[in-house]
Amino acid sequence: MSEFTIRIPRSSIAISEATLVEQLVEEGGQVSEGDPLFAIETEKVESEIVAGASGTVHWTSELQTIYEVGAVIGVIQAEG
Repeated sequence: MSEFTIRIPRSSIAISEATLVEQLVEEGGQVSEGDPLFAIETEKVESEIVAGASGTVHWTSELQTIYEVGAVIGVIQAEG
């Protein structure tokens, strides 16, 4: 079983942190690569982030929490 790390992405060069505002897939839910996965908010914009892999989602983060860019907020476990 392989794992894909879910991280807070950099939405622009000036952004160093973002708030996790919504998890669009529940803990233990299935996701396909390219499906909406979570939403973040910065000082300037709210963005939906898509899954970078297919598999089972496991969150290690809390909603309405500010995270640094690159922070790990969960994993997607792919079978195979």
